[in-house]
Amino acid sequence: MNSIFILSFLFIMIASLLIDRKALKHQKGSVKATYGLITFVTLVLFISKYLHVPIPMPSRFFIHTVSPWFSHLMGI
Repeated sequence: MNSIFILSFLFIMIASLLIDRKALKHQKGSVKATYGLITFVTLVLFISKYLHVPIPMPSRFFIHTVSPWFSHLMGI
């Protein structure tokens, strides 16, 4: 990721938080919690990608673990 993408992503995320803050005041607690959880997960994944921490992907697990086991089970 280059610095232009990083800065634009952070700017868009901060702007979105500021705009949504007004609308979230009138929402139920569950909506606020879901919004906060999604925002937190997004920030954690973004920071981990920025720090070059490998992110486990479900498709990689399926391809390297489940698919060979299934092929062996089917006798392919």
